[in-house]
Amino acid sequence: MTRTQDIAAGRTERLRSGVFSAERGGRTHLMAWPHHLSLPTGRRTAEVIARLADSGQPAGADDEVTEALRREGWLDEEFSDDRGAAFVVRPLRARGPAPAADGRLDLSRFAVIRAEAGALVLESPLASAEITIHRRELLTAALDPAADLATAPGGLAAALREQLLATGFLADPDGEESQELRYRQWAPHELLFHDRSRLGYRGYVGDGFGGTWWGRAAGFEPEPAAPPPYRGPRVPLAVPDFTDRRVDEGSYFDVVERRRSERVHDDESPISVDQLGELLYRTARVRRVHEEDGVEFVSSPRPSGGSVYELELYPLVTRCSGLDSGMYHYDAHRHELELVRPVNDYSVRRMLRVASQGSTTGGVPQVLLVVAARVGRVMWKYEGMGYAVVLKNTGVLYHALAGTCSAMGLAGCPLGTDDAVAFSEATGRDPLVECSVGQFIVGSVLRRREEQSR
Repeated sequence: MTRTQDIAAGRTERLRSGVFSAERGGRTHLMAWPHHLSLPTGRRTAEVIARLADSGQPAGADDEVTEALRREGWLDEEFSDDRGAAFVVRPLRARGPAPAADGRLDLSRFAVIRAEAGALVLESPLASAEITIHRRELLTAALDPAADLATAPGGLAAALREQLLATGFLADPDGEESQELRYRQWAPHELLFHDRSRLGYRGYVGDGFGGTWWGRAAGFEPEPAAPPPYRGPRVPLAVPDFTDRRVDEGSYFDVVERRRSERVHDDESPISVDQLGELLYRTARVRRVHEEDGVEFVSSPRPSGGSVYELELYPLVTRCSGLDSGMYHYDAHRHELELVRPVNDYSVRRMLRVASQGSTTGGVPQVLLVVAARVGRVMWKYEGMGYAVVLKNTGVLYHALAGTCSAMGLAGCPLGTDDAVAFSEATGRDPLVECSVGQFIVGSVLRRREEQSR
């Protein structure tokens, strides 16, 4: 008898939370997003399900119903002793084949440990379960390759290592995670973000995920549509006249077909303040604000998740006829620019340097549009997917800027990175409240000199 078997009396199985059941066609159907399990209807089935849903039962039952629930990942397992619960294994899906239990196994590079309510929660986008550990020393012992788990008191550390192995938290450091492209191409934080920011094995929309309006339930006030103003001088922008644009610019098809990512600008004939103002007006202005149930919703030329429009634009201007150089914030409600920092400020120069390197040209853009997000506008409403919504909205804004640059004959190009630290230093904004999420360079199209002399 192994130590794991020694603690069998302290191992309890319970039906996972959020399970609904219904009887139809002589079958009992269990549902818990996104899973469905069909069992033969009968007194025995009903008794087992009721017991597992209520107080649970000691692990080891070998009846057909329990075995089916266990095999398909419907049962939480709690390991305990006379001190109480030690750790709980909450399955997300059916377990796959476990790797060989040799001494080379270590914690997977995709595993994440976080603190929650005094316990440690272990999760991984590759694991079939989530494990909550109430005694931290058990995890230390279970991961120690030199520990003699067979002699550990109570066998709990050995049981934990067994569960880590069976649910996919352990991996060979020289195995497939380090050798195969399908694993190597994912950074741990990127795969976890992908897994946790969309529907998967954890729940359905409204069950701790999606537009739950959790901020209201928690007693927090929603963020207003307009951000706090900056104290610098303000520059009113002209409202463009679109009288002849529908004819001059052509169809949407024409605009999209001639769009190009242009990184090099004509510094002898730079973009004008009226052109910059028109670009901002056509892509980012606030057309109107309306309030519903205490929340301010916005209408703008581009779509945005939840109509909250959390994105702000900060033009970093180096060359623009009719406008002094500097870092500005675009007040989309008033169609004005407000000065944030001079262009020679160290943090502003850092953002420009990152943009120059990111554009691969090494040249300083005439205007760098830094995209920032007032995340509370989105995250007050959305759970689990708020930041993913911000990034998707950023992509929509990129598309709007690129298309409008094409229509206006400007050189525009979205960039794949930004300097979030420099943005926070330049603006003085709390990065947990407003943070940089993207950059877009814009300027005048580089034309050959002989074309300009005609």
